Amino acid sequence: MDRRRRRLPSSAALAALDDDDILSEILRRLPPLPSSLPRASLVCKRWRRLVADPHFLRRFREHHRKPPILGFFSRLLDDVIQFTPALDSPDSIPASRFSLRLDGAKHSIILDCRHGRVLFLNRMWLYFVVWAPVTGEQCRVDFPLSFRGNNARKWWPSGAVVCAASEQGHVHGGCHSNPFQVVLVATGGHGEGVFACVYSSETCTWGNVVSVLLPQNLSAISFCCANTLVGNSVFWFLYGRSFGVLKFDLHRQSLDAIELPSGAIDFDIWGQAKRQFLITPADGGGLSLLYLSGFNGQVWKWKANCDGGVGWMVGSNFDLNNLLSLKAGVDNRGPKIPGMAEDDSTMFLWTDVRVFRSHLESMKFKKLSIIMSHSIFKVHFPFRSFYSAGT
Repeated sequence: MDRRRRRLPSSAALAALDDDDILSEILRRLPPLPSSLPRASLVCKRWRRLVADPHFLRRFREHHRKPPILGFFSRLLDDVIQFTPALDSPDSIPASRFSLRLDGAKHSIILDCRHGRVLFLNRMWLYFVVWAPVTGEQCRVDFPLSFRGNNARKWWPSGAVVCAASEQGHVHGGCHSNPFQVVLVATGGHGEGVFACVYSSETCTWGNVVSVLLPQNLSAISFCCANTLVGNSVFWFLYGRSFGVLKFDLHRQSLDAIELPSGAIDFDIWGQAKRQFLITPADGGGLSLLYLSGFNGQVWKWKANCDGGVGWMVGSNFDLNNLLSLKAGVDNRGPKIPGMAEDDSTMFLWTDVRVFRSHLESMKFKKLSIIMSHSIFKVHFPFRSFYSAGT
């Protein structure tokens, strides 16, 4: 008998494939990539029926939990919102599929990208746009009246978008039609403090305004560092005559300003583009701040100390020259941090000619097949979502 002869499936295996429940269990273990389910649906009408069933799709997301990073949203110099795919063929999403030109784009910036949605701010007319790229749905959210008076232009507003689905076992990334919340935060400069308010898409209304006075050395929210969701709180990077972090607790609807230790960051060189910051989740649900100066990095952690209090502690230092596979004479400029996927603490780094991906705890870097230029893109936001090609 020729051992090279192709082995046929056993009768038991064939019988198992005839059972819809067993076949569904097999299919939901396909990788959560855009091409997986569409390709499975081409096998036969029965497979197409199974993978198109809403119950199967929910169980498919629950099995994988974390959707893939499909690409990055960036704002170009000509005010066009562009999508750059991150996956290789056949899973690469065409850039035109998720590209967008906003009304009033000249005055709009990207603020956030989370849970399958992208948040834009129109700074001239003071409103947000919440966009679900997979469905194409857009929702305009005007600022509350208390932020739209004669002195509205004095505010320095920012914001965040979060999924508001509360059912048990809900998996983010496939919740394009679920309710959402928009968090508006704004500072008014020295002595004005910071104010916050939450919009609910379920009621189409804004909640009460909450406020907190900032430490004397802090005055504004930085747009060079994306906000981060850690647990039930959203964090922004603050600056002024020193640096800190603004915390908004979604459940308690409360604000808190956490100042960094004096001398933690060299203020004299704050304005240089080589300085990068990233607020990240820490092990155990805590908070970390990554400070990157050229190729040298330092991590500060907000955690309990030996006295029972809570404060900043230096976590680690690292040298990217020793961690990245860079070419002498080519990758001369310090990396830029475009953002992170906070669900699994994945950080991205841009160098002159290549893009790297790394888990923050392991600091093991993987080179991606994405080419971007420092000089073209202003803002970069990783977009994570379940998606089936052709939908």
